[in-house]
Amino acid sequence: MMNRIFSAFLCLLAGPVLSHAQSQTSPYTLFGIGSVDIENHGASTGMGGLGIGLRQENTLNSANPAALSDIGSRKFIMDISVYGSGSLYSGQGKRSSSATGNLDRVCLGFWAGNFICVSAGLVPFSMTEYRISKTSFIEGSDDTFNTWYSGSGGLHKAYVTLAFDITKNLSAGITGSVIMGTVTHYEESDYWTTTRESTCNITPYADFGLQYRLPLGRYRSLVAGLTGGYKRKISMHNTVEVVSAADASSVVDKVSPSTVHYIPAFAGAGISYSSRNLTVGIDYTFQKWSTVDSGSDIILYKDRNKLTFGLSWTPDKYDVRRYWKKISFRFGASANDSYLAVSGRPGLNWTLSAGHHVHEKPFLVALSYRYHLAAYLYSLVLNFLNLVQGYYV
Repeated sequence: MMNRIFSAFLCLLAGPVLSHAQSQTSPYTLFGIGSVDIENHGASTGMGGLGIGLRQENTLNSANPAALSDIGSRKFIMDISVYGSGSLYSGQGKRSSSATGNLDRVCLGFWAGNFICVSAGLVPFSMTEYRISKTSFIEGSDDTFNTWYSGSGGLHKAYVTLAFDITKNLSAGITGSVIMGTVTHYEESDYWTTTRESTCNITPYADFGLQYRLPLGRYRSLVAGLTGGYKRKISMHNTVEVVSAADASSVVDKVSPSTVHYIPAFAGAGISYSSRNLTVGIDYTFQKWSTVDSGSDIILYKDRNKLTFGLSWTPDKYDVRRYWKKISFRFGASANDSYLAVSGRPGLNWTLSAGHHVHEKPFLVALSYRYHLAAYLYSLVLNFLNLVQGYYV
């Protein structure tokens, strides 16, 4: 009972914390509801976000709802992720860079009995974070003034996933969620400040997944997965306020017409191979963006294809003497043709990632870390005493 109360309290607490989570500085996030290329799947993020055909114990894989059925009986898992990124932009002979990071997601999962596993959490769905400056001439003179365009916020998804085994090797899952949040755009100059705030009406959504596991031996297996979701309309409630810089008085304060955005239909397939020490896999995802109106004359949405490759190598996760051999070293790469086409020119995105995962219970990991820290402090004290003793001698 106390675990349930603590979990509910943590999820409620995470709401205001995640309201500003996972920001990135990118001019492309000023369009629509911001960037929706958020695919952080917890432990598999170090593998490039691989997950559709991935099946690993003691992890919450949100890329495919069906993977949740591998939690196992009498287990409770909590996933708290921290996000960090660095970006480099170039264009028209200018270059800029940015780095950012924050708390990313809070999720939990557990076995509910009767072959059913449950997961719940709060994760980012889209993000807006940019700042652009522009210098303009005052009409009829050679004097100039500066204008800064910036944005913040994003949409978040609170979800519940149910997963179950249809047969011994075939599992299915469904994720029900609600999407909510606020995106704010600012326009600041020496003369006025304009604030445009768009709040998403709470929108229900669902996506689905299947996974099939083919055992190839005692430690080897092949897993194939499928995922899919449908097109969904998102309605945004808009307000606009213009404040004069001269006397800080509100010049305009009104409710603007609501705008409509869409979540595109998508489908994905993936396959992975696992042995005692190695896991390697590949995912493909297709998003039908071409049926969505961007609401802009210079921006067009186009269908998006994404290919992800990831691998994980563990020296020996069953070694009870050498702690470092329990660590899984993870690497990943992905590439996609952006769903945004600016002035008819599409983009290409690619990422490289790395990470690690410890095959131990969190409590034992904490004890191990404390042991190493205590040993390190003890050695420092001994070295200091030896130094002092040598000085006086």
